[in-house]
Amino acid sequence: MKFDEILIEALDRPITKDEALILFEESQRPENYLRLFKAASAVREKECGDLFRLDGWMGNNSECKIDPPCQYCRRAVKGQVMEKWEFGPERVRTIAQAFKETGTTTVEIGGGTDPEGAGPSVLRILEVLRDEGLEVWVNVGPALEEEHIREMKKMRVEAITSSFETMNPQIFREIKPGDSLEKRVNLAHMIDENDVPLISVLMAGIGESYKDRVDHLFYLNEMKNFYQLAISWLRIVPGSPLESKIVPPTPLEAARTVAIGRLIIRDKYINVSDPQHLQLWVMAGANRMVHAGASYHKKGGFSIAGTWVHPGVDHIDLGEGFEITNLLPVTSRQIEGAGMEVEPSVKKAVETFWKGKVAV
Repeated sequence: MKFDEILIEALDRPITKDEALILFEESQRPENYLRLFKAASAVREKECGDLFRLDGWMGNNSECKIDPPCQYCRRAVKGQVMEKWEFGPERVRTIAQAFKETGTTTVEIGGGTDPEGAGPSVLRILEVLRDEGLEVWVNVGPALEEEHIREMKKMRVEAITSSFETMNPQIFREIKPGDSLEKRVNLAHMIDENDVPLISVLMAGIGESYKDRVDHLFYLNEMKNFYQLAISWLRIVPGSPLESKIVPPTPLEAARTVAIGRLIIRDKYINVSDPQHLQLWVMAGANRMVHAGASYHKKGGFSIAGTWVHPGVDHIDLGEGFEITNLLPVTSRQIEGAGMEVEPSVKKAVETFWKGKVAV
């Protein structure tokens, strides 16, 4: 089939592997990727509606013990470490209240892969956040046992993440030399078999072929409890082992993957965790993001959201050297400007924030 014929068919049915490969090959030209984005947006509207969810982030719940570290990680730079932030129950309640004040309804508990400590730590935090009325999903790598998954299910966790980044074994070994693709795949199946919604990440631009990417998308979509696809793309950290060794892709490569993913998975969430290109993700068919809402961070520390200089960015001081960085007054407007809606609680909190301020 020809490119335009595939897009017409895709409005009414999922595309096939062969069709996905054609779309990857032929959507590199601007006139074609714009048509691809239009089709993906139409499918998202038809299958998912116009709601775009903006999740909060509460990270560094566990120390990453993958050794050697993933080649794209800040830990791969000499002298860089990942701190573990301590959270007692009352501290978690304080953080939860701050999230709710921003209108946030859902929070990701993130952290490094620590097989000994991540599970118990996450369970303690999950219990408090759920008691405070927040929805929660978990992302701590292949560090969970089946008993942890079953306990999280009892607490009505929204989803649990097992990210592969790539399913090409050779590339996985090169990019993630201290990690295990087998453990990550096994964790994904354990989550799925316990009837817990599964989130997984595909990282574009780490040396994989289009066929690798297509096979990865179809593998995930065939799991019965697959719930959310997260797309990332390789970014080189200065001083990391990948510097001068690989040419990183542009955000457009991630956006094309989002759009083709939308034509495959149809009615599920697609998440891209980079607010700098938010309207590109909306145009490509995404409908959910983390790091574009409210995030718990150490003051002056590293933030995945980067440094935003805008009167709409709100910094909520939580003491002990930490704050909630709230991008919602900015990002919710960008989403609405792109023709989608945000959650009512976010909309209300943003309106309250802007009262008495000059909107810029």
